[in-house]
Amino acid sequence: MNRKQRRELRKDKNLVKELYSIVIKYFPELFDRFSELTDIRNKSYITYDIKTICVTRLFGLLCGLTSMTSITDNFNTEYAIKNFSDICNTKLNELPYWETIQDVFINLDINELRNIQKYIVKALMRSKMFDKYKFNNAFQLLFDGTGLSNHDYNLNDNCLIRKSKDGKISYYKYVLECKLVAGSIVISLDSEFIENEKMLTENEKQDCETNAFKRMIKRIKKNYPKYTFIITGDALYATIPIINICKKYKWFYIFNLKPDRLKSLNEMFEDNINYNNEVSKKDYYLSSNIEFKKNFINVFKYIETKNNKITIFRYISNLKVTNNNIKEIVILGRKRWKIENEGFYMQKHRTFNISHMNSRNDNAMKCHYFFTQFAHTIRQLIEKGSIPVKLLNLKIKEVSVYILESLTSTYSDLNSLNTNFQLRFDD
Repeated sequence: MNRKQRRELRKDKNLVKELYSIVIKYFPELFDRFSELTDIRNKSYITYDIKTICVTRLFGLLCGLTSMTSITDNFNTEYAIKNFSDICNTKLNELPYWETIQDVFINLDINELRNIQKYIVKALMRSKMFDKYKFNNAFQLLFDGTGLSNHDYNLNDNCLIRKSKDGKISYYKYVLECKLVAGSIVISLDSEFIENEKMLTENEKQDCETNAFKRMIKRIKKNYPKYTFIITGDALYATIPIINICKKYKWFYIFNLKPDRLKSLNEMFEDNINYNNEVSKKDYYLSSNIEFKKNFINVFKYIETKNNKITIFRYISNLKVTNNNIKEIVILGRKRWKIENEGFYMQKHRTFNISHMNSRNDNAMKCHYFFTQFAHTIRQLIEKGSIPVKLLNLKIKEVSVYILESLTSTYSDLNSLNTNFQLRFDD
C-alpha cells in the first residue's frame, strides 16, 4: 500500500466501529454484564443506568483519556452522545460527568468486576485464537507485582510501609498481576491488591507478594479448573511451597533461579553440568531431575553474549527439558519480561497511566484499576489483531486519537456491524 492509499484509508476508517465490532464478536455479553452489576443508588434519583456509567468509563480508557475530568471535557459532543446512545441502547441527552462515575465506583462490588475479568479471559480462551501459543497444551501465566503510587501518608490506612535508612517513612499502593501471555499480547487474568488490612504495629508483618500469590492462585484454580498452566515468575517464586502448589494443581512452572537463592540446588546443578552437561547446544546447560526437598527439579541455564556483554539466565522447571526443546523453554522463561514491557510499562507510561489513581476512595481506585485491565485487553486486540488497523500503520497514541475522533466527531452507525472477520496476530 502506497502513501496515498494509506491516507485515503485513514480518512475513511472509523475505529469506533472497528472497536465495537471486536467487542460484539468476542465479548457479546460484556455490556449486559455491566447492567447486572449491583447498583445501590436510589432508583428515584438515577439519571444514568449503570451500563451507561461503565461504558462511558471503559471508552474513556479506550480513547487513552487518563483522567476523569478529561472524559467530561471530551465526550459531551453531539456525535459522542449519539454514538453512546447506540452502544448503550438507550436515549441519552448528555453523558455522565466524572463525578457521577466516581459516586458509582465508590460502591461497586470488586468481586463482581473480577467475574467480568474472568468472562473476558474465558471468552478469548474459548475463541481458540490463542491456542497456537500453548506449550504442552498449557497456557503460560506471568506473575509479578508492581507499585501503583506512593505517598507521604497512609492513604486509606492500608498502604504498604517502607522505612528508609534515614528514618523516612513512605507509603505504597501495590498490586500483584497474573497475565496470560499469547505471542505479543499479555492479558490480565487476575489481579490481587497487596495491602495491609489494618494499621500495623512496628512488629507486625505486612502483606507481601508471596501471600498475595497464595490468595490469587486458589482463585485461579477455582475459576479455571479445566485448564493447565505454566506458572512463570522471577526468583521470588523459586521456593518449595510455591513448587508444591504447582505440583498439587498439576501445573507446570518456570522460575528464575538466582545464585544466592536455593544455594544447595545451585551447587548441585553446577557440579552436575561440570561432570555431564545433558545438552549439546552451545551456551545451554541442563541437569534434569535433581532431587531437592522431595521434588525432582530440572535446572538449566543459557549464557548470552550480546554486544560484548555476557548475561546468564538460570531457571528451574518441572517441564521436560531436552536437547531438542531447551531453546524453546528458555524463550518461555524469558517471556517473564513481557509482564513488565507489554504489561506494566504500557499501562503506566503509554496508554493508561495506572499510577494516576483517579480516586482517593479505596474501592473506587480498585474499580478504575479493573476497568484499565478490561480496556488494555480490548486495545491489544485492535492494535495487534485488527487487519485494518495494521494497514493504517498507526502508532499506539495515534490509535487513541483515531478512536477519540471517531467517537466524538462522526456518527458511527453502530446498528449495522460486520462481525464476519478474524483477528490476526503476529508472534
